[in-house]
Amino acid sequence: MNYFVDADLGETITGIEQAEFNRLELFKKAHIPAKIIYMHHNPKIHIFLKKFKVQDNAFTMYDYFQKSINVTNQAPFDWPSYWQDTCKYSLQYSSDYPDIRVLDENGKVIIYAGFLDNTYTKLNYLNRFDKDHNKIQTDLYDSRGFLSCSNFLAENGLVNSSVYYDPTGKVQIIRQNLTSEKNTYVRNITLTDYNGQQYYFATDEELETFFLNEINQKGDIFYSDRSENFGKSFDMTNSELKIIAVLHNTHVRKGQDVVTGTMKRGVYDYVLTHPQHLAGIICSTEQQKKDLLKRFDDLPPVTVIPVGCAIHHNVKTKKRNLHRIICMARYSPQKQLMHQVKAVEKLIPEFPDIELNLFGSGSSEGQLKAYISEHNLEKNILLRGFKKNLNEEYAKGSLFLQTSIEEGFSLSTIEALSYSVPVIGYDINYGPSEMIVDGKNGFLVPANDQEMLYKKMRTYLKNTKLQKKFMKNCRPSIQKFAPEKVQKKWMKLNKSLIS
Repeated sequence: MNYFVDADLGETITGIEQAEFNRLELFKKAHIPAKIIYMHHNPKIHIFLKKFKVQDNAFTMYDYFQKSINVTNQAPFDWPSYWQDTCKYSLQYSSDYPDIRVLDENGKVIIYAGFLDNTYTKLNYLNRFDKDHNKIQTDLYDSRGFLSCSNFLAENGLVNSSVYYDPTGKVQIIRQNLTSEKNTYVRNITLTDYNGQQYYFATDEELETFFLNEINQKGDIFYSDRSENFGKSFDMTNSELKIIAVLHNTHVRKGQDVVTGTMKRGVYDYVLTHPQHLAGIICSTEQQKKDLLKRFDDLPPVTVIPVGCAIHHNVKTKKRNLHRIICMARYSPQKQLMHQVKAVEKLIPEFPDIELNLFGSGSSEGQLKAYISEHNLEKNILLRGFKKNLNEEYAKGSLFLQTSIEEGFSLSTIEALSYSVPVIGYDINYGPSEMIVDGKNGFLVPANDQEMLYKKMRTYLKNTKLQKKFMKNCRPSIQKFAPEKVQKKWMKLNKSLIS
C-alpha cells in the first residue's frame, strides 16, 4: 500500500490536498493501491472526504485506534423528543443556527447542542454546564452518528483531559493534559485496549510513530506530505519503513540565498537536516532539486515529479470575455492579491469592463473587502469565495494572474494553462518559469514588480491578436506535464522503491 500522510482535511483545501487528490487519481489509473492518512482527530472529516470524493481511499489515525474506519452512517436520532419527552427538559431553538439550548426544571441551561443540520437528528457537539453555568465538558460527535470524543475542561476553560470512544461507546484513547494559564501540554496518552494491551505515550509524536509502525507492512511506502508536522514522528519509526518526503514549498526564507540562507523554521528544516531515515525526496521542479543538492551533500535520491498535471480541456476561447481575469488562490499575505487589485484599479479608466474574479478563502479577506469597498471597486473586483469545482470558471477566463511571494510549484498556474488561459505571473521560486514561456503563453514579471505587472496586463488586454496567440500556445507549451508523463514518473519511482 502507498500512504499519503497529511494532517487534516477541512471544508476548503490548499494546494497540498489538491496535489494528494491528483496523485491518488494517477495511482488509481496505474492500478497502484493508495490511501490518504490524516493524523489529526476531526469528527467532521468524513463529510469532507465525501465532498472531495475520496471517502473510499482515506482514513484517520483516530479512525484506526477508535475502530471506526469502516463505520457507516448510523440511524438518525430524535434528540429534541428525547430531551423533552424522556428527560422532561425544555428547549430553546436558535434563530441563527441549527442549535438548541436545553434547560432543566429550574430554567437553567445545562446543555448547548450544535447540530449538523436543521433536522436536529445529527449532533455536531454538546456543551455541558454546571449549576453556575460554567462549561465543564464538550462532547464531539462523529458525523457518522456516534460520540467520538469527550473533552473535560479545567476552570480556565482549557481541555484537562480527552476521552475517545469507539462506535459502541467503549473508551479507546485517554489523553491527559497539563494546563497553564493559557496553554495545554500533553501529560500522557493511553491506548486503553489495543490488541488486549494498554500502551502509554508521553507525546503526540510517540503515538504517531507507534501508529505508523503498526500499519506498516512489507512493500508499503509512506509519502510524507506534511513533513513540517510529522518529520520527527517518521524519524523515530522502525528502520524498515520506506519514507518519501514530498516538498510542497520552498525550503529557504524568502529573499535569501538558497545555499547559505536561513532555513524556514518548522517547515522542512528538520527533515532536510535529518535525512538518514528517508528513502527519497520529491520536489516539483528541477530548480528546487538543484538548490537542494547545492546545499546538502547527504540527501537520499531527489526525484522531480510535478504535484499537478495538465489535463487539456477543449474550451471555446472565441466566446470569452477578453477582459475577464481570474485567480485561484488563498486569500493570504503569501499570495499578495492586493497587487492584483491595485493593478486592475489602475486599468479601469482604460478598460471600464475589466473584471477580476478572485476565488479562494483566507485571512486577507477582510483587508481585500475593505479596500474594494473604500475605492468603489465592487463592479470590477469580485471576491468569489471558495468553490470546489472551478472547471467552468477556468473555461471562462481570459487571463490568469499569479502574484505569490513564493510557491512550491503553483498548481493553479498549470491548471489555468490547461484551459488555454494565459498567465502573467511573478518569476519566483518555484514553478512559474517552468510553465510560463515569456511572450508565448503569458508573461514572466520580476518578483514583486507591481508596475511591470500593470504594464504587462495592459499590453495583453489592449492587443486582441496577442491574446489569441497566447491562448493558442497554452496547450503545446505544457505537454511535459501531461498526465501520462507524470504518471510514468510515479510508476518508475514506485517500482524502484519496491525493488
